[in-house]
Amino acid sequence: MKMNQFLKSLLPAVLSVLLAITITGCGTGAENAKPEGAVKIIDTIRIGLAPDEDAAAVLKKYGPFIQYLSKATGMKVEPYIGPDYTATIEAMNAGHLDVAWFGPSEYVLAAEVVKNGVEAFAAAIQAEGTLAYKTSFIVRADAGINTLEDMKGKTLAFTDPASTSGHIFGRYSLVQRGHKPEDFFRQVIYSGSHDAGLLAVKNKQVDIAAVSSRKVPGFIKSGLISKDDIKIVFESVEIPADPITYRKDLPWEIKDKIKAAFLKNTPELAASLEGTGFAKFGGADDKAYDLVREAYKTAGLKPEL
Repeated sequence: MKMNQFLKSLLPAVLSVLLAITITGCGTGAENAKPEGAVKIIDTIRIGLAPDEDAAAVLKKYGPFIQYLSKATGMKVEPYIGPDYTATIEAMNAGHLDVAWFGPSEYVLAAEVVKNGVEAFAAAIQAEGTLAYKTSFIVRADAGINTLEDMKGKTLAFTDPASTSGHIFGRYSLVQRGHKPEDFFRQVIYSGSHDAGLLAVKNKQVDIAAVSSRKVPGFIKSGLISKDDIKIVFESVEIPADPITYRKDLPWEIKDKIKAAFLKNTPELAASLEGTGFAKFGGADDKAYDLVREAYKTAGLKPEL
């Protein structure tokens, strides 16, 4: 009888514990049903664009594409143009960007330093009739510089230390020919952008500018520089296509929306890219950028901020 009384006295306590366990279990289930980063709380895509021209020019050129991307994904799209190439990488590393349109060398650098990782999911395909993507060494037509050897002892402007066509592949191709830039040229500077480099040549501030080959026709068309005033005396090997990337830690649902918007080969996408020099996007393969890694190595550089 005493044992039965003891068990009865325990019953309320046992029921309380079971009730607490049940409530806790239900709470855990509710939390698991709404994981951090659920699709419904993400309504804005923040995309970084390369600062290969001044910010106003980039925004004007890619404005229609930003509008297309917003419509295709059903989300607001906020473009970001940093003051230089590394600023975009730093913004992604800090979690301030979701997507970035990198140049190949910036992608290799981002893959090294972005703590949560970046993933290349698309590659920008140039429009038919555009120039192959290379580093072009531009001089004034009246400078008396006609060959690579003529450039020795002159002043050179790369664009930005992290720029693919404005630095990495230019340096890579010079080293391949046995010329370390700091020894071959009298002075090496960084102009900050491709248009600034060309203007430095035009205004006789430097003898040579290393810029993207695909930028030159646009600069001539805009009147920034005259076709008769400049010439190309040396070019690098062809550079892999620009990779489009997103953060690896984005929810897969968001990744799928973004990827689909880029890879849809539709008239709307093509129209939004008019004037950019690109026609559409194809799939991306990280191995395609091993050439960029080789360029870093041969040039004696290491991908770092």
